[in-house]
Amino acid sequence: MLSISSARKHGAAAARRPKRRLLSAVLCAGFLFAADPAVALTRDEVAKVAELIAALQPGFGSFAYDEEIVGEWFERDSAERGLIRAAGFTAESWKIAVSETFRGLAALAPQSEIDALRAKLDAGASGLVGLNAAQKAEALQAPRVEFARMLAFRAEGARFADTVRPLAPRLKAVLDSSSD
Repeated sequence: MLSISSARKHGAAAARRPKRRLLSAVLCAGFLFAADPAVALTRDEVAKVAELIAALQPGFGSFAYDEEIVGEWFERDSAERGLIRAAGFTAESWKIAVSETFRGLAALAPQSEIDALRAKLDAGASGLVGLNAAQKAEALQAPRVEFARMLAFRAEGARFADTVRPLAPRLKAVLDSSSD
């Protein structure tokens, strides 16, 4: 009896091995393919983004990060000078590089700046004296949603912050020069 029981145990374990191996292979493949390609942002890409924005702003106007604007700049540049493609970007890789760069830049913003924005939002709420509570809530809904989006954008940028950090002064200078 002991040997029959033992054989059943070993036979069942042997039958489960291929299933376990298959499951392990599927999980490994899933991790490989699910790995966020965004983590691959390089300093070279950040530098190219900064230089391209600086080069294109005189003709395209001030840059403000928005997915639509990023796409429009790619299309306009493709029709005109082709600088973005010449730098090695496709429409998709340009969108990703700019998105990750600006998320990283947002993550580098000092907490004091975030707190100041929140204080302005709260001050705006206290300035709505002629409204009842429901009207105040409605008036503040959009700014609060935008603030929450900004916080999420900033949090998403934490993984890019170290890559963006050395080029943050250059990016800020490019953006500041566009607002002059």
